[in-house]
Amino acid sequence: MKSALCDKNSLQDKTTRRAPFRVLITGGGCVEKIDDVRAITNTSSGKTALLIARVLKALNPAAAVTYLMSERAVQPKIAGALGTPKTAAQAETYGKAKNAGRASSVCDSVKKFSSCADLQKLLRAELSANKYDLLFHAAAVSDYSVQSLAVDGKEFKPGKIAKISGADEVLVRLKKNPKLLEQIPALAKKKNKRAVVVGFKLTSNASLPEREAAVQKLFAAKNPPDFVISNDLSEITPKSHPCVLWRAGDKTQSACKAKKGGAAASGAGKKAVVPVAIARGQIQTIVRKIYAFNS
Repeated sequence: MKSALCDKNSLQDKTTRRAPFRVLITGGGCVEKIDDVRAITNTSSGKTALLIARVLKALNPAAAVTYLMSERAVQPKIAGALGTPKTAAQAETYGKAKNAGRASSVCDSVKKFSSCADLQKLLRAELSANKYDLLFHAAAVSDYSVQSLAVDGKEFKPGKIAKISGADEVLVRLKKNPKLLEQIPALAKKKNKRAVVVGFKLTSNASLPEREAAVQKLFAAKNPPDFVISNDLSEITPKSHPCVLWRAGDKTQSACKAKKGGAAASGAGKKAVVPVAIARGQIQTIVRKIYAFNS
């Protein structure tokens, strides 16, 4: 018969060997190329994504954080990024530095993307291969990418012309990109049914009803996120980043729209998800609340 001490040690061993809390964060803005020197992009720097990583590492230094970042985003610190030691003495020094710096390191793994298509491929690969507990999709994904170019009436595919120069007329035709946030929950929950997905909604100079309506659209998707963090560009400064944390509320009957003759419009009367604001504060506070909900 095993002693109580053996049982206790066995339990401790299992706890020690437990897989680390895994987090996936996307950040920075997509770049959609027009030619080799021009592109459609946005002003996202990835600073919010890095702040999320810092907060999570402070809360749980052992958490394994993977960061999918735009090539133009602010570069994070990477755990153990000291290179390969060439001598035994160097290996010992590197080991001490790695252990000392692990808590201050922001990310354990970093992979870069440029376009929406690049990020989509990275997400599919990561979520197919790895099991994540918490996902923050903070990247500013392009709504549109270049479908074709017409330079003085001659058509080109994107990437098939080095540099547009001296043309009298350039027409850029755009195509709508997929909504990656609608794909992430289904992919993540195949590996981990309890995975928590957090989406972001940035508005600009929007009224409170407009902000809520924008959040509602995210929860109305076929595969909605578990939480949405909303913010408005007009309120963000270098020292302040106020946000609202939302979850999906109950479904309510939407108002019926009538056609001519009084017949109900197609799709009228469907139930709509009403978002519920559950916390307000700086982005750091919101991230701590989400971690507390799911740790």
